[in-house]
Amino acid sequence: MAKTLGIAFGGSGAQGLAGIAYIKALEALEIKPDIVSGTGVGAAVAAMYAAGMTSQNMIDFLNEIDFPGTKRPVNPLKVKDAKYGLLDGLGIEEYFQMIMPVKVFDRLYFPLRIVAADWATGSQVLFEYGDVGQAVRAAMSIPGIFMPREIGGELLIDGSCVNPVPFDVIRKDCDVLAAIDPNVNEGDAPSIVYGVMTGAFNAAKKALAEEKKKACNVELYESILVDEINPFDFALFNEIIESSEERAGLFAVKLQDMLESKHDKEAK
Repeated sequence: MAKTLGIAFGGSGAQGLAGIAYIKALEALEIKPDIVSGTGVGAAVAAMYAAGMTSQNMIDFLNEIDFPGTKRPVNPLKVKDAKYGLLDGLGIEEYFQMIMPVKVFDRLYFPLRIVAADWATGSQVLFEYGDVGQAVRAAMSIPGIFMPREIGGELLIDGSCVNPVPFDVIRKDCDVLAAIDPNVNEGDAPSIVYGVMTGAFNAAKKALAEEKKKACNVELYESILVDEINPFDFALFNEIIESSEERAGLFAVKLQDMLESKHDKEAK
């Protein structure tokens, strides 16, 4: 009997778009997951994947968005307060809903789990039913980039704050579990304050992910460093995806070997 595959997508900022390169590599080897999860921008990637969109469909979607920074660099120093975000005016949720071929969880091609965080309590909020677009918008409400999403009277933000790569929420649903954890190089932060803020946030996320790995076995954990971008650089999606393709190809081959070896052992 073939083993089931689960993939968790992380990446709270633009670096989360690297997950598209991994989907492209999996498509090349005709590997399909049985369940996926995601948080931050990784939630949007996971949702589009579960809705049947190909990697090229996702790139076409990104090409249609007039991201700040397309014509001039984004200035991270213009981050607003906790109530607002740099990309408030994009209408991302509405456009996402429009292009999604499947809009509710129970009609997706394979199960999806999305993780957000309660802004007031800091607790994890797990979405697995209802409106996919609403859940994605909540999960990718990166403080300072996207305005928090209010659902049921609660303000929800990027789930990376509580679960940077939500592999644990699908562990019991698959035999082979893979996690994709994109990060950015903070060495060239545009200011001391910005560098300290993002550096501290990323350090906390890494520590939290490491603790979760100790408590939850992951067969293939992929940590990627996306150089020469910052979390606001959504306009550089082509560069982010292309720079990740080589690593993604190796990841897909490793995953194929794991699935085949586990299937062979089961057959014996």
